Amino acid sequence: MSKILQANQLFQQGRLTEAEQIYRELLRTNPKDIDALWGLGKVALALDSYRASYDIFTRCVNLVANVPQLWLSLASACERLKRYTEAEQALVRAVELNPVFLPSLQAIAVFYCQSNQRDIANKYLDDLIKIHPENCQAFALKVRIKSQLDFDDYTDYMLEKVKGNSNCLNSQEQILLHYAFAQLFQQAGKFKEAFFHFQQANDTQRSLVTFSVADMQSYFACLIDTFSIELLTRFSSPAVSQKTSLTPIFIVGQPRSGSTLLEHMLSAHSDIDSAGELPFIAGDIAQGIAQLTGQEFPFACQKLTIKQCELLGQHYLKNMQTIAPNANFIIDKMPANYQSIGLIKIILPQAKVIHISRDAKDVTWSIFSNYFEANEPYFCSFEEIAQYHQNYQQIMAHWQKVLPEFFHSVSYDILVKNPQEVLSKVLAFCGLTYQTSCLDFAQQEGYVATLSDVQLREGLQAKRTKAWKNYEALLPICFHDLI
Repeated sequence: MSKILQANQLFQQGRLTEAEQIYRELLRTNPKDIDALWGLGKVALALDSYRASYDIFTRCVNLVANVPQLWLSLASACERLKRYTEAEQALVRAVELNPVFLPSLQAIAVFYCQSNQRDIANKYLDDLIKIHPENCQAFALKVRIKSQLDFDDYTDYMLEKVKGNSNCLNSQEQILLHYAFAQLFQQAGKFKEAFFHFQQANDTQRSLVTFSVADMQSYFACLIDTFSIELLTRFSSPAVSQKTSLTPIFIVGQPRSGSTLLEHMLSAHSDIDSAGELPFIAGDIAQGIAQLTGQEFPFACQKLTIKQCELLGQHYLKNMQTIAPNANFIIDKMPANYQSIGLIKIILPQAKVIHISRDAKDVTWSIFSNYFEANEPYFCSFEEIAQYHQNYQQIMAHWQKVLPEFFHSVSYDILVKNPQEVLSKVLAFCGLTYQTSCLDFAQQEGYVATLSDVQLREGLQAKRTKAWKNYEALLPICFHDLI
């Protein structure tokens, strides 16, 4: 096997360090080896080194300008760095190079969908479907952006395809089609049929998951044991405080609890930028702690020194400044960071943490009725979602006990009903004053890379709550027991 094939195989297996070593070895022999350079860029992107991946992919397209895949990789790095104009240019270039290359058409359609340019997105989806009528992602996207609203010959064909559970459909294609038809039937008021497809989508995804929420119990227990009042007091001395021009704002909570809505309201403020959902805390920082202490997060935090905490905080801020070099306040809206509030406190004591919560049944139904690409048990099973909700409540109760002043809590339902009042309090917590622009979020130009992309453009709609009422008789006992 050649070196490049070996490196690519290691990359596909997730053995990134080993793959990187071979890519670098090949580049030492030939600095213009485009396959090795591209592989190195993909490793950097997978490791969330966004600026490094951007620089490498830029070098790739400068060396070889006629390969669409290289431009698609550059577009991905641009999106992570919030360089959306450059991302668009790279995607357009990829399509120009090969107008019938399906990955390019899919990528540019998704980009325009998430940029709130649905007419352009729909054009590329139509082009994609002309080339490949059975493309499940294109069909699902047309339903998602509501350019496919009615049942016609095309939808009937796709429905028969998924009903037959054809061997030509992989699991992801089946999931996409089931969610698309669930949405179509829901819009038509056929809730029994819609629920069938929601259930099929979730069951298919659950079959791909190799663990359960029960397997996470020791982790949640360790979080509570590790971040005791004693530990947090040890790191609360003035020596830990950091003087910095950049203040991170963490928006945390359960998935589908309104974090994207709150993010866009706040980022309309002149002093606030947003980096979106970032993996840095649970990924880069947690890995750094393991390297510094030789133990895994969260228990390893007991071994940290004040100096190490300062270095970890500086590393996080450096990553954020790469994304928004001129920001004063920057939002990190990874919801699962609710698990890391104690860690945030000891490495970024100047941070502002906003916890947003929503009615448990509304959240659970919203999770169940939306497709999350990550194969996690708490995204695709009522029982698993309910158990995860209990863990979330226990963790937040712990933070309320040990860090009551460090975070500010917001109710999604109250935010929707009284946005100005709620936002004024959130901004005051951050040391800022309210601006009327915060309520103009619906028509903001911008890219929304979450499941809320379409809903967000429709503005505040309290009617979205209690959507599960249409399915009440079909829902399991564990759902009705949620509080």
